[in-house]
Amino acid sequence: MIRLRQLEAFRAVMITGGVTPAASMLNVSQPAVSRLIASLEEGMGIPLFERRQGRLHPTYEANFLLGEVERAIVNLEHISQLSDDIRNQKAGHLRIACLPGFATSLMPVVMAEFLADRDDVTLTIQTRSSKRVREWIAAQQYDIGVADEFEGHSAVTHESVDIRTVCAMSPQHPLAARKSISAADLDGMPMIVQDRSNRFYHQLKHVFDDVGAELVARVEVRQFATACLLARQGVGAAVVSSIDAAEYVGHGLITRPFEPSIPFRLDILYPKYHPRSLLLQDFIKHFRERLQPFTLTHTP
Repeated sequence: MIRLRQLEAFRAVMITGGVTPAASMLNVSQPAVSRLIASLEEGMGIPLFERRQGRLHPTYEANFLLGEVERAIVNLEHISQLSDDIRNQKAGHLRIACLPGFATSLMPVVMAEFLADRDDVTLTIQTRSSKRVREWIAAQQYDIGVADEFEGHSAVTHESVDIRTVCAMSPQHPLAARKSISAADLDGMPMIVQDRSNRFYHQLKHVFDDVGAELVARVEVRQFATACLLARQGVGAAVVSSIDAAEYVGHGLITRPFEPSIPFRLDILYPKYHPRSLLLQDFIKHFRERLQPFTLTHTP
């Protein structure tokens, strides 16, 4: 078996023209270089140098071999550097699947921060419904998924994060002066809500029913971002994820704590039978840290 050190000794002799300068180049002794050359010739079964008057003269075969040796050493050096980058999470590729709304709120910030000092890392992001995200993760087409209303899958592991929600409205809303908003305060007022097929709508409706308040669903939407934009235009108030609301606060939207608190459950999905790379583990850590300011509870 040819060893890298033998090839390095061969190249050094070819470049410098002798054993002594080659030894200096490699920072080893002259006998060490001679032994490496001799063992390489023995292993390959061909003479690489003619020894005349104490000097080594390359054979035709040695000159023919030099180009391939150069390329092999460069490739090995590249692999060595790449392995260092991978070990230090500086190289690799991650595939992310998430909800459309999340892809326009916090995820771009997370991705940009993660890429900031990782020039050799690339990311792919794809957006679809929670059902499709779950299917992609189960099929191992993506490394991490962000969804809601995850009901479980034998090929998917997950962790749930409870995101704090707030009441969003325009500064001109009748309740804008309140320090906090309750379901009773919103009794009979126009609301922008998630569509009735969504679990969060039923959580909100339950809170209204508990206090005998009427939930007036003036507009039903699929994404919290849409609800924030409509609330900003004065269409009504909306109870939304604090992540989405943060994108519009200071741009015509105000938020107030909503009582009682209704957490929005965010599900982070992983393919069960696909090992997590060091790069993915680092991304997950950064993602969790970025979620922390918006989190009520964090349940693995």
